[in-house]
Amino acid sequence: MSTYVIGMDGGGSHTRVALADENGKVLSYVQKGGCNRYHDANAERHVLDGITEAIRGAGLEVEQIASIQAGMAGLDRPEDTLWAEALLAQTGISGRISAVNDTHIAHTAAFGGEPGIVAIGGTGSLILGKTGQGTWLRNDQFGHYAPTAARFLAYDTVHSILAGRYELQDQLFIERVLMYWNVTSIPELAALGVAGFAENRQAINRKFGQMAPLVTEAAALNIPLAVRVCESAADTAVVGILMIASCFDDQQVSMTLTGSCLSTPYMVEAVRKGLEAAYTLGGPKIHYITSNLPAIGGALLDAYHLAEIQVPEGITSELQSELKRHTT
Repeated sequence: MSTYVIGMDGGGSHTRVALADENGKVLSYVQKGGCNRYHDANAERHVLDGITEAIRGAGLEVEQIASIQAGMAGLDRPEDTLWAEALLAQTGISGRISAVNDTHIAHTAAFGGEPGIVAIGGTGSLILGKTGQGTWLRNDQFGHYAPTAARFLAYDTVHSILAGRYELQDQLFIERVLMYWNVTSIPELAALGVAGFAENRQAINRKFGQMAPLVTEAAALNIPLAVRVCESAADTAVVGILMIASCFDDQQVSMTLTGSCLSTPYMVEAVRKGLEAAYTLGGPKIHYITSNLPAIGGALLDAYHLAEIQVPEGITSELQSELKRHTT
């Protein structure tokens, strides 16, 4: 039986593919552009090229792959999953094929199949929980959305500037924002908005998404406008986490934050403070944990399970070390 597996972490900005053996040794690691078909016109090519290059880079043939678990942004409906699994089948992999929303592999990376809640805020935003009974819950099931994706922090900031909702202490931050957009005044920024900011929706989202670090860094420096934007986003994440936690029977629920925005020190602290402030006697207490295994490691763990490969104890630590070797 083949013992090689592939894990994929496909987000809105990057698609990462890792191929490993049954001992957790990563034989190849490939990074491509985003794989959300709603945000990137080249999503399919990024996925297919990444998998093909990973197999070739490991010196293997496609027939030797026992399974692939692909975590992909944008898989929110059954038809999205059908599209993704049909795409993966084009690789020629005859082993087990699975495609899930990328939040699922982040959950595996953090909790290894155990109950818990993971909130992602990067290119996209989603909160996913798994109860002790094995029930999966998503915040959007409840009609809830936490605008903790990078672009939304930037949108809120730009909109506040254009609306005149800022203070004297925000001036240097505003100048940095204007410089980012290559304009010299707020009226010029407004004119850029009238023109649509960029040539199409994908370019707009990308431009706003890349601005987010300016916002979280300014919040860490206690700039009022940035603090207000980040605290508002963090509060909606707190609501989503507590809402899902209310469906758990446990008195203590583990939770982790991931993604380029939510994992920044400021946002982690803001969410943790919000959760602590919201705790009421008799309600579930949220226990924050850090996940040392990246999401692609969770995809590899899922792939072992799919292929029914018995892995050695300590496989998580081995994958963590191996993936760090390939990414630093």
